[in-house]
Amino acid sequence: MFATDILKVLYAPQKVFKEIVQNPKYWGPLLVFVIVIAAQSGFYYAQSEKIYYEQTYPTSDQLGLWTTNATLWTVSPGVTVSNNYVDYLNSSYYGNGTLQFAAVSTSNVSMAIPSFTSVGCSPLGFQNLSMRVKQVEPLSTPSIVTVTLYSQSDSNYFQYDLTNAFSNASLIGVWNNITIPVGSSATGWQTSGTPQWTNVTGLKLDFSFPSTTNVTLRMTGLFFRSEFKTFAQISVTGLVITVLQQSLFQFIFEWLFLTGLIYIIIKGLKGTITWKPIFIAIGFILIVTAIQAVISIAATQTLPIIHSPIELQTGLPGEADLLSSAIALQTQTYTIITGAVQLFTYTWIVALGALAVRAAQPELSIRKCILASAAALVVTVILMSLLGV
Repeated sequence: MFATDILKVLYAPQKVFKEIVQNPKYWGPLLVFVIVIAAQSGFYYAQSEKIYYEQTYPTSDQLGLWTTNATLWTVSPGVTVSNNYVDYLNSSYYGNGTLQFAAVSTSNVSMAIPSFTSVGCSPLGFQNLSMRVKQVEPLSTPSIVTVTLYSQSDSNYFQYDLTNAFSNASLIGVWNNITIPVGSSATGWQTSGTPQWTNVTGLKLDFSFPSTTNVTLRMTGLFFRSEFKTFAQISVTGLVITVLQQSLFQFIFEWLFLTGLIYIIIKGLKGTITWKPIFIAIGFILIVTAIQAVISIAATQTLPIIHSPIELQTGLPGEADLLSSAIALQTQTYTIITGAVQLFTYTWIVALGALAVRAAQPELSIRKCILASAAALVVTVILMSLLGV
């Protein structure tokens, strides 16, 4: 019987709402609740399978670890390492400072993290090493810059010539954003001993200058990157909890807000409405959100595979905006379809809401019923947006 009533909401709403308000029962909306949760969960899952999030080491919640903790580093004789809290990038992910390496009257500067937890740079692991370096002084470019990645011991390492990244004098005094390919498919690395890309355990940078000089280098945003995973690959449990929370809260808040606002509006119009009949009727109406979710699942097929880089999380001005614009362009078709479906769903809810109000308060004109339903939906959408539901 309740399943029949749900179907009637879609093809004979005027008749079924009269029956619902005369004999309101909770079983129908509870069945709608289950259907909506299942459909929306399917949609959120289908959407999540199209988005791959960049993984890093250190992890995104500790992205600034290597360039905010000076005690992790060993340096060559005459070099001092300290935290600089004035010159840093405006991102909470990188921390509120940078590392500064300084030396007086030298031609060679080295800095190293001699040991960290094994990092895998296999074909399925990290594919790049990123760092941001600012050469404050000297005002001339270094003659040689190398990065060394150790594998278990100092005798087993990969070494890469990074000189070209510092050969442009116009980059002196500005943050130089450098990304170095790593792994078995990366070219340009020299090998000593028997290092393994699946077991990188240390890192060193060497700067050589053509003559004796004062040297000041600052560093931030040092991490391995370019391993991408879906939400399910990162955490199945986390995905399930997130999906259920989103679906659950969205249904409950929408149900309560719509009912409460319609109830208040009708009371303001001197109506004699009671809570339960309109609450049950709105619960039935929300079956249209299940139809919306099913259509949206089909719409996800228009989505390309999207790789969400860590810069979208760090939110640095300029970088994040450009990446967001690029992703928006990729998802334009999907956005148009889901936007049109959302608009149609809102219109459908307003129409059904007006019929439900009319059934509960036949003395109200259809115009007032439509206005009450529309106003309740608009305020509901605003409230849910403010709550992030």
